[in-house]
Amino acid sequence: MNRFDMAALTWDEKPARVNIAKNVAEKIKELVPLNQNMKVLDFGCGTGLLSFFLQPYVGEITGIDTSKGMIEVFDKKIKENQIENMKCLNLDINTDKLPEKYDLIVSSMVFHHIKDISQILKVLYNYLNEDGYIAIADLVKEDGSFHDDNEGVEHFGFVIQEMENNLKEAGFKDIKSEIAHIVKKQREGTEREYPIFLVVGRK
Repeated sequence: MNRFDMAALTWDEKPARVNIAKNVAEKIKELVPLNQNMKVLDFGCGTGLLSFFLQPYVGEITGIDTSKGMIEVFDKKIKENQIENMKCLNLDINTDKLPEKYDLIVSSMVFHHIKDISQILKVLYNYLNEDGYIAIADLVKEDGSFHDDNEGVEHFGFVIQEMENNLKEAGFKDIKSEIAHIVKKQREGTEREYPIFLVVGRK
């Protein structure tokens, strides 16, 4: 059982996490022309917080995550809310094949846990339909103080320009980025701000 499996049951109880997902979803709605025909992939979906905020605006959403615990919570929420246009799968995109291609791939607060950003962007690029969009939200470069425990953290956020360049190198075009949300945390008696960017590209 990994740390995300253990955290899954209480994951949604932190208002800060819900607020990140809500504001990232709002920024995606601004920067991507969502429609009811879109098939969406939520990469590293966790308990589905972002998916639930996007669900009313798209055709269908598939969430994928390597954490079995997260997927179990997400699946329970889908069933309890009787939502028909959502599903979630416990798989690893590096080793498992996805069943189809998508019009939009979203990912929130996942990339700082991924070592090889370039490789994963190439994989995601191949799972997009022509003219499909990718929308990645993550931390602006920080000093390592955002997480209480940095186990499993591969990057202390990203310089936005570098993330844009990573998308370009993977083949994406029409790249744009904006700040989607600012997390405020108490650190050593001082309130610190941690901006979260959203970068969007098109295949």
